Amino acid sequence: MYKCKNFKLYELLPKEIYKDEEYGWELLDEKLKITINIVRDILGVPLICNNWYWGGSRNWCGYRPIDCKIGAKMSAHKKGMAVDLISTKMSAHDMREKIKANKDKLPYNIRLEKWDSNGNETTWLHIGVDSKKDIKIDEFNA
Repeated sequence: MYKCKNFKLYELLPKEIYKDEEYGWELLDEKLKITINIVRDILGVPLICNNWYWGGSRNWCGYRPIDCKIGAKMSAHKKGMAVDLISTKMSAHDMREKIKANKDKLPYNIRLEKWDSNGNETTWLHIGVDSKKDIKIDEFNA
């Protein structure tokens, strides 16, 4: 089972599910774990998924259990196939642009959320490995 070198499990699971650094990796899709490590290397900046472990408010930005009320009913998060990331060093817009410029380094096709449900450019980097399209990067709107 693949474990992320750039993320601890408590960064990817909500506090309600996290037990330790061994239990829970299987909840996350292998393609997602590989992809977010590569994205972190491409961007070259620290990335934050969940920060509840340090007392922060981000708890549902990685894996979400099927009964989670956050997000869409059939969200890729609930399949362990998506994360929402932020950085204090780079805007979400700039992260998306850098990923697109380095798409040849991605091992799998990905989905990037560009616009939120209000028509505003997202302030987070949603990466999903649930793309049904045969293109390296599928940008979508919430």
